[in-house]
Amino acid sequence: MKSKVFAALDIGTTKVVCLIVKTNGSKKVVGVGYNAAEGINGGVITNIKHASRSILSAITMAKQASKIEMVDQAYVNISGCNISSFELTNEIISDRHKISDADVANVISQTYEKYDEDDVVIHNIPIRYSLDDMYNINELYGLYGGKLRADMHVVTASRPALLNIENCLVNCGVKIAGYTASSYMSGLSCLSTEEKELGAAIIDIGGGYTSIGFFEKGKFIHADFIPIGGIHITRDIAYGLCVSINEAERIKLLSGKAISSNDIDLSDDGSSSTQIAESEIIIKPRLEEILEILDDKLGKKNNLIRKVVITGGSSQLSNIAETANYILNRPIRIAMPFSIDGVSDNPEFSAAIGMIPLISENQKDDYGIEDSGINKLFDWIKEKVKI
Repeated sequence: MKSKVFAALDIGTTKVVCLIVKTNGSKKVVGVGYNAAEGINGGVITNIKHASRSILSAITMAKQASKIEMVDQAYVNISGCNISSFELTNEIISDRHKISDADVANVISQTYEKYDEDDVVIHNIPIRYSLDDMYNINELYGLYGGKLRADMHVVTASRPALLNIENCLVNCGVKIAGYTASSYMSGLSCLSTEEKELGAAIIDIGGGYTSIGFFEKGKFIHADFIPIGGIHITRDIAYGLCVSINEAERIKLLSGKAISSNDIDLSDDGSSSTQIAESEIIIKPRLEEILEILDDKLGKKNNLIRKVVITGGSSQLSNIAETANYILNRPIRIAMPFSIDGVSDNPEFSAAIGMIPLISENQKDDYGIEDSGINKLFDWIKEKVKI
């Protein structure tokens, strides 16, 4: 089997992560690169030059670690306000006949006809099928019927936002082969098969945004986000304690706790110290704000979501599980991504790691992702845009 190499890029508000993956039956991360993000806000490119530089630094670091010079195909993970999630029903009606693969493909592909040029379908996931008067069918093949319906979960992204990302990657000498949604990827890397089947929410507390994904009966059924993340906690600390952003980040990473009464050292240079109770650090109110918004979103799904799994860099705040359990009144688990050869199970890499199995399983010979809608995007780019 011929080896394939691709880059999995996770572009966030505070950092860019690049994993270079080699597949040859098995999957191995052969290079890891990351860099502070500039020119990016909430997953949206706000400065092409600065964003391109940040992305290129992460790619270069990963390429140097992998000792692979040519990585010209990249899959990009996006989050925040770039993402919208919809439920819709597709239907085809014909004479009663034996349902074929082509029928299933046709009913699924109807999704692309329902979105205009402003949106790109990046995930088009069938949740359940119905055939005539038969509902919730798991296996269609071989059944006879005339009216085939598919209830779909569709995740879209803003076309202009994707074109800006495309421009950055062109500047880096890399072509985009597909896009993925952050909450979906974090769920794939952190949720167990049982959790996805029984109903679970994955909460990835990133730098600028908190990504939310709902899974039920093994399917990814909803994507959402909260425009608050770890950087807001860092700024709260900096403002409340009159320290620099860098010092506030150090406090959050090394000593930050959601509920605590210990003391910490706020010395910048080590020559003097200021002792202050950790309870004065305004971590708990911001964390509670995120969880209360999440509780409202969970309430709209009634009892479908039985468990909440939290990942991302800020998931490591002490006592976050206890605080979440109190507010959400559901079982809570703090999750690391699954182990994969070549990369540490760092919760900051959850989304990037989740990209690997999905891309590997859906890769075609031309590196396309099935049902991603990305081929339609590139066709439109070729027709409309000169890059």
